[in-house]
Amino acid sequence: MDVITDNYADISIRSITINDNRKEKVNFSIPYYYDGISAMVIDNKIKSKEDFANKVVYAEKNTTAYKWAIKNLPNSKIVNYDDFNSATYPKDLLLQNKIDILLGDRTFLINTATYNSKFTVLNKKYTKEPFGIAVNKNKSDLLKKINSVITELKKTGELEKLTSEFEK
Repeated sequence: MDVITDNYADISIRSITINDNRKEKVNFSIPYYYDGISAMVIDNKIKSKEDFANKVVYAEKNTTAYKWAIKNLPNSKIVNYDDFNSATYPKDLLLQNKIDILLGDRTFLINTATYNSKFTVLNKKYTKEPFGIAVNKNKSDLLKKINSVITELKKTGELEKLTSEFEK
């Protein structure tokens, strides 16, 4: 969202969870999709949140996944990019057995798992989070247009068709 608050862009369409802290910095469109935090593993012994105890769990700092992990996984070691070389991708940390579990938006994890058959995304969403398009607070006319398009896409069923592809 820094690109918006620093006036490099008017909008950001990246998967952004709408929450009160972020609403202080930018305006959001009406939600276009609901995702949630899920987990990706390699170890087939990890099947549920109960199996996360005494494991190393990675979640990107400043994300809802990180906040959820800190609150809900008291018996796990929660790590982020500060604990590793920031040039190393989290999926690679999983492959290198430096972490046991990678938390993130379910759709992102499903997409990541398509590139390596060793990855398994657990079937549970631990949260339900609305995604929206972030808009510069000075661009209220643009926000109205975006909301109008989302509303129309919802009404015609086209939005559901588009977003159903996210989890394949």
